[in-house]
Formats: sequence, C-alpha cells, structure tokens
Amino acid sequence: MSKCRFIYTGNNIKGKVICEPTARALELFCEQEPEFKQAVEQSDKTFDQCIDSIAKGIGQSCSDIEVFTKAVNFYFDGATISVQMTINMSGKVEAEHEKANQAEKKPYIKPQVLETPPVQKTENKTLTLSLDDLLDF
Repeated sequence: MSKCRFIYTGNNIKGKVICEPTARALELFCEQEPEFKQAVEQSDKTFDQCIDSIAKGIGQSCSDIEVFTKAVNFYFDGATISVQMTINMSGKVEAEHEKANQAEKKPYIKPQVLETPPVQKTENKTLTLSLDDLLDF
C-alpha cells in the first residue's frame, strides 16, 4: 500500500482545517514528481506528524501556498512549489451559460424524410409577342 494516501487522525483544530486540502495537494505532488513520491514512501514521518508540525507554526491565519510548501518541505527538505493563478472575468457567466446549454440539450431525434408530392406535368404554353405590341406609336 502506498504511503501517498494521506489521512489525518489527530485532534488539532488547525490540523483538521488544513488536513484535507493538504492531503489533496500532496497526492497531486506525488503523481507529478516520482522523486517526491519516493521520498514520502521511504519516509518514516506520518501525515499526522506533518499536519501537527504545520499547525504549530500557524498563527491566526495562513495561506494555502504556505501550508503546502511546509508540507512538501516536511517530506523533502529544500523542495519548493510553484503556483500559477489566472483570472477569468467572465467565468461565472460562462459557467451559467454552459449549465443552461446542458439543461436545454435534448436527445437527438433523426429527422423524418418527407415524401414530396409527384411533380405534375403541365402543358407547354408559349407566349407570343409581336414587335408591334412592344412598340406603340
């Protein structure tokens, strides 16, 4: 069984707050970096110890990035993380539009081919004009 499954069993209030997002981050880091995964698997350090260590250093507040960095360093001293954040100004509008589109989608119904009525042949009618009809003097 891989040690890259992180479950917190401690009673630290701050630990309970940070354990789930930290576990998800560490699992993602293990998937991204085989060397980090190996360091975690070979470590005798537990996730409870990791969370308790981080929680001791938290004052009234702490950013996720700081928590994740401390967790990574707990298992692999000197490791760093990088984070990229972007803003999508119309994200909520796009999400609502996509949700509306999903709700409106109906199952595909194959259109029926309608038979066209047979074309009736008509007699050829000719129109005759004389030059006199066109030129009225």
